[in-house]
Amino acid sequence: MRIDEIFEADGPIGKSLPHYELRPQQVEMAKAVEEATGKERHLIVEAGTGVGKSLAYLIPFIYWTTDEDRKVVVSTYTKALQEQLFKKDIPFLRETLGIDFRFALCLGGENYLCLRRLNQVWQHGLLQTGGGSAELEKISHWKEETDTGLRLELSFEPSEKVWSLICREPDLCLGKRCPFRDNCYYAKARAIQAKAHILVVNHHLFFANLALGGKILPDYQAVVFDEAQNLEEVAASYLGLQVSNSQVKFLLDTIYNPKTEKGLISRLGEVGNKSREDLIEKVDKARKASDIFFSDILEQFGYDTMSRRMRKANLLDNLLSGPLSTLSKALKELLDTVSDEEDRQEIKGYAQRCHALGQGLENIIEQKLDDYVYWLEIIPKRRYTRTALYGSPLNVAPLLKKYVFDITRPAVLTSATLSVNKSFQFIEERLGLEESRELLLDSPFDYRNQVLLYISDDLPDPSHELEAYQEEVIARISKIVKITSGRAFVLFTSYRMLNKAYAGLQGSLNEVNLLRQGDLPRWKLLESFKKEEKAVLLGTNTFWQGIDVPGRALECVVISKLPFAVPDNPLVEARLEYLASEGKDPFISYQVPQAIIMFKQGFGRLIRHRRDLGIVAILDPRVRSRGYGRTFLNSLPPCREVRNVEELARLYRKWRG
Repeated sequence: MRIDEIFEADGPIGKSLPHYELRPQQVEMAKAVEEATGKERHLIVEAGTGVGKSLAYLIPFIYWTTDEDRKVVVSTYTKALQEQLFKKDIPFLRETLGIDFRFALCLGGENYLCLRRLNQVWQHGLLQTGGGSAELEKISHWKEETDTGLRLELSFEPSEKVWSLICREPDLCLGKRCPFRDNCYYAKARAIQAKAHILVVNHHLFFANLALGGKILPDYQAVVFDEAQNLEEVAASYLGLQVSNSQVKFLLDTIYNPKTEKGLISRLGEVGNKSREDLIEKVDKARKASDIFFSDILEQFGYDTMSRRMRKANLLDNLLSGPLSTLSKALKELLDTVSDEEDRQEIKGYAQRCHALGQGLENIIEQKLDDYVYWLEIIPKRRYTRTALYGSPLNVAPLLKKYVFDITRPAVLTSATLSVNKSFQFIEERLGLEESRELLLDSPFDYRNQVLLYISDDLPDPSHELEAYQEEVIARISKIVKITSGRAFVLFTSYRMLNKAYAGLQGSLNEVNLLRQGDLPRWKLLESFKKEEKAVLLGTNTFWQGIDVPGRALECVVISKLPFAVPDNPLVEARLEYLASEGKDPFISYQVPQAIIMFKQGFGRLIRHRRDLGIVAILDPRVRSRGYGRTFLNSLPPCREVRNVEELARLYRKWRG
């Protein structure tokens, strides 16, 4: 059956979906994906909201993988889309198309319960008291019922302390030598993945697999990156370095915790007292070195929240890598005296972790990797101050080109927000994507009759009058969200402005439920927002994208400020310097296009269905007063523009009848 026939009203999709409507953009995208599989050619597609892009790429790949007996990885950024694909879209197509293809959800090993480690915790009494013991009891009962052993299927959220002791860890896994191998949840999942045609993953797992040389996922011949606008940031994170005080403490406590006298060392039955005491001493030395090292950073840079570039090598005195290396060697020397296979694997795993942390710290402090940016970060927490050091590649494009696009064909990149002013140049350059077919598809929604676009050009310029701008913006937000009786997202570019607005709006918006990012977990905030009839949610970056609230619960999106990346963020700052060194204008070639993509994401939160109506309010006057502002507006679909709040209220009431 031809692709266009599948999407006809009397085709298999139309017959299976009530109220089905043919969308030409969806058919065009599906044909382009089919062509990409036939020619093994890369494809980049911007498909506006409502196109139905998941079916458009899944159907051609279902035929391609089954006909050719190949595998395709479908990678998403958000868990919500990953679950939609695995639980809804793919099962629907399997039944509707009548094709016997296989698919699997791929999650990192740490998401699976390890039966050996669970048994070990009980055997050695690692959690004898407190809430951890109660959690362990629940998990032990659950393991008798679960087929998957997946953490996400638990009826409660286990603490990190408990789950870290009983989950599957790659460097601690005995593999085929494990006595629990026949019932291993992760091994069963891997067996399913090995036979699957479609592997559903997220970007984090995809790049973790890349960083580990392909040890996590089965071999595959094609890849689809949905929500592809986030690829650069995820790639930079996984191909970079990170060492924090919490990481070091957790590792040392796992080897030996002096407060509880629990840990790896206490479990090693074959080790003599002298060797045991020697190891405990080395753990203690590493712990003291860590305390001094991270305390010195706080003494030097302060205890307040901050991120700071490390522009020169050896800015810090590396007191920690040596003790970690010594501990790693001492653990390895134990292998000659230990015969138990389980103990040997644990010793190897923890020895490697000590070595990796020490080596990572050395690479950061001595800045051994070229074309990397290095920085430190201090974040006060309730019980401690988190201190971390980072190293990240300045430009991931050459790495993605070499290890993804030059090897895997076809690669399909798609999202509702990939183009800037109708061009894919920015995203292609950032990702190293060359020789690809480009396809720009408008949304089937009628934005001109669904969106009132309010643009305020009478507010102070935030670049020159920030305080005056902030005060007037808060007053304007109050007026706008009163028009819709709440039902609004207000999007900010910083927590500082968010908190200032929250304080300012509390007095003027007594009739609505004001929700603030950070007061509750993200999913709980969304749940409250959807349930409340009159709610206003104030959010930053995480609420600009990946949020789907169709219907009357959300009828207003306020973009308080154009989402330019903060130039003093160490990674952003280094990227701007790098572009300047290449003779490019960093603002025009990086900051503006990146902000436009995020701007489009924020705009896209409003209309999720062809029956949705509402307001998008842009409160940054620079979209009118600056030359680059036109590029922002050109990147949006045509809407009905309004300049006056009173006119906005009148038109909204008219639309709502």
